[in-house]
Formats: sequence, C-alpha cells, structure tokens
Amino acid sequence: MRQPNTMTANRPAAPPPWVAATHGAAAAPTRADRTTSPPARPVGDSTWGDEPGERGERGILARRRGLGALLGRSPMQPILRKRAARRLAVLSYQGVDDRESFRAQMERVASQANPVSLARVEESLAGGEPLPPHAVLVTLDQGHRSAVTDALPVLARAGVPAVAFVVAGLLGTERPLWWEEAAFLAANGGRARALPSADPADVLRQLRAMPDPDRHRTLAELRVSTRRQAPGRLQLTAADLGLLRDGGVEIGSQSQSYALLTRCDDATVRAEITDAHRTLTRLTGTAPTAFAYPDGAADPRAAAVLGELGYRSAFLDDHALFDHRESADGSPDPFRISRLRVQSTTSRRRFDNILSGLQPPAGRSA
Repeated sequence: MRQPNTMTANRPAAPPPWVAATHGAAAAPTRADRTTSPPARPVGDSTWGDEPGERGERGILARRRGLGALLGRSPMQPILRKRAARRLAVLSYQGVDDRESFRAQMERVASQANPVSLARVEESLAGGEPLPPHAVLVTLDQGHRSAVTDALPVLARAGVPAVAFVVAGLLGTERPLWWEEAAFLAANGGRARALPSADPADVLRQLRAMPDPDRHRTLAELRVSTRRQAPGRLQLTAADLGLLRDGGVEIGSQSQSYALLTRCDDATVRAEITDAHRTLTRLTGTAPTAFAYPDGAADPRAAAVLGELGYRSAFLDDHALFDHRESADGSPDPFRISRLRVQSTTSRRRFDNILSGLQPPAGRSA
C-alpha cells in the first residue's frame, strides 16, 4: 500500500497566513472568498434532510458567526495563535459539495500548514515523535461517495493525506443514511405514534433522543405511513475503498449502521463496532485503527471495545482543536480526539478562523 504523502510535515513551521487573515487588511477576493455557506435546504421530494442534531435557529447561528468575527479581530489574537500552533486541527467534512472550493481549502492547508497522516497522529499519541506546529488532519465522514468522486483527486494533487470514515453496513448499497430517510418520510406524510410533531426537523431531534430500539420502531412506522419511500443514494463500494487507499486516504470505521451509541444497549454497542470491523478488515485486507463516533459523541463502552480490537484512535465531533501534548494532567486520550466541523463550501475567512480555533460552530455544519 502506498504511504500517504507527509513530506510537508517536515517544513519549518512559520506562523501561517490564516492567523493574519483574520484581523489584518483583507486580501484580494478569490472564488473561495465569495463562497458562502448554502442556505438551509428544504426537505422535500428531491432533497435530503439535515444531519441529526442540526438546529437551524437563525438567531443563534448569527450570534455564533458574529462571535467568530469578533474573535478574528480580537487583541487576544497573538495568544490564540500561539495556542492554536500547539494543537492538532482535525477537519471533519460530511461530503464534498464544491470541488473547486475544497481544492482551494486543501491548497491552503498544504501550503500554509503541516498536513499529517493518520499514522503520524497515532504514532505521536503512542509516544512517538511530536507533531509539528500547525498540524492538520483531514477526515471525511459517513462514507459519502464524494470522497472518491470529488475529494480524492483534490487530495492526491495537493499531497494532503486524509481518513475516510465508513458506515460499513451501507457499503455497496443504495440505502440512505437513516436520518436522511426519516426527514424525507416525514416531509412526505410519514407519521408515527412516538412523534407528536410532523415537522422534519422536530422528527430528527425526537429520533436522536430515543433509545435505539424505539428509533427502529418509529422508522418502521414512518415507512408504512408515508406517501413516498425515500429514493436511494449510491454508497461507496469495496472497489472505492481500494481507490481511496491507493490515493493516500486511509479507511476508518464509523460503525455498522450509524446507530447513536449513547442510545444503545451494551450488546448493540459491541455489535455496531465489531461487525463493522470485520467487514472493513475483510474488504480491505487491513484492520482499521481509527474510529469516528456516530454523531460525534464518545461512549466509554465503545472505547473499551475499540481497545480490545486494537484501535489506536477515535474521533469526536465537538468543533475544537485537540491538545496532543503531554501535560501535568497526563497524556492526551487517543480515544477522544477533537475535530472541527467544516464544509467544502465554507468561505476562506471562516475557514481560516476555524483552523485558528477562533470560529464557534454553527449548528452541526460549518
């Protein structure tokens, strides 16, 4: 297997321009500068619902964006820059919707930061060589096919290694992720006894809060009561996994079905992890070493199972930089690695703020 390109990790680490871009004179606008986050997507016949947990309260999001802009101009910038340089920025993408904007982001990472591979991160956390300043790891979640069709060519050209976290039970199918299906069904008349509201956003919030067996039963009721079944979505295949690995993108696990582990019993937590582990090991010939918690929420039972299976890292979705250094409080926990939520359509200014740890999250997506 070809090893990811990590040559850029050995460059002298000067403070990257993004730390100045957040408070100095504005640079000449580029396409990425003019790109803004897309408007909220309607849930209907030809669109998909948002991810679990996405709120969409415009006032809250506006205040968070305003706080990010304020931090970008803060006199505390030198302290924040110094702090960010000593931490790992793990970027979490849920699909790539704009290849050109993603290309601009990866070129910025390659030229202004120190992109590192999953292996380099895991070795460092196990006591190996420390990570360089302004280290960045790119991750792609939920096994979206855009990891192959859009992200892979960009990453290979930029020489940026990455990790694709895969929902093993969806490989080779056309089944949508469960919350995509639920939002569609609710928008098309689906009803269930446990769902007092028919609003798709409310439905997703209620499903997230349910114990896992109740979620399955409620989804079954939505399927039998809806006017239309959710259309299929082409998922990654076993051949796609080979293409990703050959292109320097490692394969990690994101469970068997993307069940929310904190809502599952012990047996289901174990099955979600071990079934996915066996599937990915069989299809790739190599046991995965990295895991991304579904919905980004850590679970101590899951961490225990991951340790038994020989995993070396597990990733959250908490929109934070990760302090990978030894401290007086002990070693960093390799099963609680923070990540920063970002979209391929994120503007350059906001992208720079996110990398510097200055941008609060806007709902589930950046």
